[in-house]
Amino acid sequence: MGKLSTFAAAAASATALVALAGAPADAAGAAYNTRQLTLTANPTAGMPNACVSRQIFLATGTYKWSQVLDGARIPSREIYLAAGTYTWDDCLVTRDGYYNQYSHLTKAGSSTATLADTSELRLSGSHTFGSELAPRF
Repeated sequence: MGKLSTFAAAAASATALVALAGAPADAAGAAYNTRQLTLTANPTAGMPNACVSRQIFLATGTYKWSQVLDGARIPSREIYLAAGTYTWDDCLVTRDGYYNQYSHLTKAGSSTATLADTSELRLSGSHTFGSELAPRF
């Protein structure tokens, strides 16, 4: 029950989306929205999702948006974004026996952009998840 109770405690705090004051993404490099979390090997659909959220100002341009799972940067996509302040959310969604990973960028007055890994992520132990935005030139 150690992993389950560790996950439950971490997930409970993660569901209260952590709002971070974000620095803008610029030519200097990529911006990240990530969180480290201990996961149980046998999640169920009734468990709380683990999420991280931040506000970020982005300059107009094309970005490479990639999901982060430990050292991996997949899936990814090129996305054109207008200048403005965005809410950037990343979540690991619990399913019966596995997780799915979702990322969202939301700007007032615009449609929400989504990046999703719907493969069955069978994880346990400590992992870093989230996403990365890198300006393209």
